Amino acid sequence: MITGLARLVCAIPPSERPPRPKRWPLIAFLVWAGLNLPAVLLVPGPFSDATRMWRILVGAVVIAVAVALHRALPLISFALCVALWWVSGVSHNDVGAIVVSPYLLPVFITSFTVGRLPVNPQAVLGALGLVAFAGTAAMAVAGLTMPMWFVLVTVLIFACLLPWLVGRYNRQRHELQHAGWEHARQLELQQRISVEQARLRERTRIAEDMHDSLGHELSLIALRAGALQIAPNTDEQFRDAAGELRASAANAMERLRDIIGVLREDDAPAPMDPSHADVDVLVDRARKSGVPVELERTGDVGTLPNMTDKAVSRVVQESLTNAVKHAPQAKVNVTLAYTATEVCVTVRNGAPPELPPQGRPQGRRGLIGLEERTRLAGGEFHAAALPDGGFEVVARLPRTPTTIRNAGSPPPVDPWADSTSSGLAQATTRLRRRFITVVFLPLGLFACLTIGMLGYYAYLSTTSALAPKYYAQLRIGDSTSKVARLLPDNEMSDPPNEYQPEPAGTTCRYYRASEALFVRVDVYRLCFDDGRLVAKSVITAESRAPVDHD
Repeated sequence: MITGLARLVCAIPPSERPPRPKRWPLIAFLVWAGLNLPAVLLVPGPFSDATRMWRILVGAVVIAVAVALHRALPLISFALCVALWWVSGVSHNDVGAIVVSPYLLPVFITSFTVGRLPVNPQAVLGALGLVAFAGTAAMAVAGLTMPMWFVLVTVLIFACLLPWLVGRYNRQRHELQHAGWEHARQLELQQRISVEQARLRERTRIAEDMHDSLGHELSLIALRAGALQIAPNTDEQFRDAAGELRASAANAMERLRDIIGVLREDDAPAPMDPSHADVDVLVDRARKSGVPVELERTGDVGTLPNMTDKAVSRVVQESLTNAVKHAPQAKVNVTLAYTATEVCVTVRNGAPPELPPQGRPQGRRGLIGLEERTRLAGGEFHAAALPDGGFEVVARLPRTPTTIRNAGSPPPVDPWADSTSSGLAQATTRLRRRFITVVFLPLGLFACLTIGMLGYYAYLSTTSALAPKYYAQLRIGDSTSKVARLLPDNEMSDPPNEYQPEPAGTTCRYYRASEALFVRVDVYRLCFDDGRLVAKSVITAESRAPVDHD
């Protein structure tokens, strides 16, 4: 039953509601105060009128309930504001009271909120239709005119339907943007996985290289131990020790072979000799294949650690492969610079004669593998495009052997790492700023202009009101100076002087009979001639016809 009632009123589940701001009570109070401000300014009647105060109080209570329910029950909140606006306008039986209603702003805001929240659009359209039907029925009961019904429906469309459509569009755009960035995040995650796989493969290659070198050394140890075992002029104890040494070396080779077998992928071929070839062999093979490559050495080569020597060959091999793949027929320069502390490998190729095909995948796995191998050797790696369209690979490898434990931490997985999260935050911020600029800035300017005009109107209305008791004290024949002591500071800015001509030869002044705002009130007309009050009359609000008083 509770579930059915929640569906009936379109209640939003807690998991789908927008998160509450940190200062939600303060924000809710400010929203409530802002929505009640037009009522304080626009509800007709004197400020001290009890009926006016009760109207403002009832509206404030209804708006408070609407603000409290707008997150969980947005449709109910919207219905309360529509009912408040409709009752406030119809109770005056005036078209202007509907169009310039103080409760039209809450209808705008709650309608936009309904569009921003996940509310069933069929329910919203049904609620709008129900409101229109109820308004038509109430019009017939209250005897409202057809023009007033037309104005009611028109304002209903512009105040309810359009803000709802704007809010719904804004929500769908936000969801589409979020889905796009979520897809980008998934792609970035796949890229990270691919990069990690490339690094692991390179580590496996390094382990295989170490297996070859270490296996060779163990083979020599086993061979020499076997020679010592059968050597003449050796005692039995020495031969037994040599036999144990040979057996231990053979056992170590078997264990090393098992470890490499576990590291190697099932479908990966066994490493062939070209991966371990010397740099001169690699360059000569590429040159014989038609690649315009030049090799240059500077400094003393000396003796390099096995890890560094393998890394140098691997960098040259992979760089030549990439140059042939991405820049065929382009000239390639390989430079090996030897110093006392490091070896700098630089492979630079020129721009390709023609652009590569657009659909060719750019995996970067080879470069990632080189970067990992260089890092594990304790060196630094850099690869980047050149301004002339070429490409350059630079690897600095130390002469002193460096263990993996002492090697630097892995570099970022990808230059675009964490770009999705930051990009989503930046896009959300741009969307929010754009929305504020497009929607709230014009509304804010309009609100400031409206408040300024209303304030100026209220000032003129209150300072041009002549109290009835002072009007009663005025007598025909009083001097202008005596009358001026009872008059307010200002005259009416829009006097109704078109209803009856002023007496000939006189100068007339017009004053409001009440301080009530936004309603038609009686007007006092005082006419002067030769420094004396010669006529006083009341222009009634109903007839706008002067009533003379002696």
